[in-house]
Amino acid sequence: MDLEPLARLRTVLASFPAGLAYEMSGLVYDPSSRAYDWAAIENSVGVGLPADYKRLMDGYGSLVVGGIFIVSPDDFLAEHERLANDLRDWFADEPEGARPIHPEPDGLLLCASTEGRDILWWDTSNPDPDRWPILWDVEFDRHTFNGTLTELLVADLTGTLDPQLTAFTVGE
Repeated sequence: MDLEPLARLRTVLASFPAGLAYEMSGLVYDPSSRAYDWAAIENSVGVGLPADYKRLMDGYGSLVVGGIFIVSPDDFLAEHERLANDLRDWFADEPEGARPIHPEPDGLLLCASTEGRDILWWDTSNPDPDRWPILWDVEFDRHTFNGTLTELLVADLTGTLDPQLTAFTVGE
């Protein structure tokens, strides 16, 4: 189990001013602090989820950091459906950029949102959930991050993600 991205995230979060990382049990990664039934969650979603996401949730629980809201395992399917309907409406108006949406095969699956109303989706077209890139649109431009959700958080919070999802960085 590669915990290096989580270790980097812990370091980044520890340097943030109080209040920018919340809904966590302190900043301590403690996988024994949560008891998610991943088999049941994945069964309800209809697909396996990335190991990185499960480690992040097992260690921190529901997580909001620097304006990024990671979808909670407790509300995963409901949140996905709520935001997927908005995406379906947008694709109906902009069919040239349309993509399948989960539960369609290879569909986009919600992973996070931001205070700026950006929605981040895993591209589930790879059969290995640990290799799903993350997609989001900013001003009609689609962006792709070829890494894990934890790596994306670290990149955004350290100012190396382009474009930035939030205005928060370690230096602020």
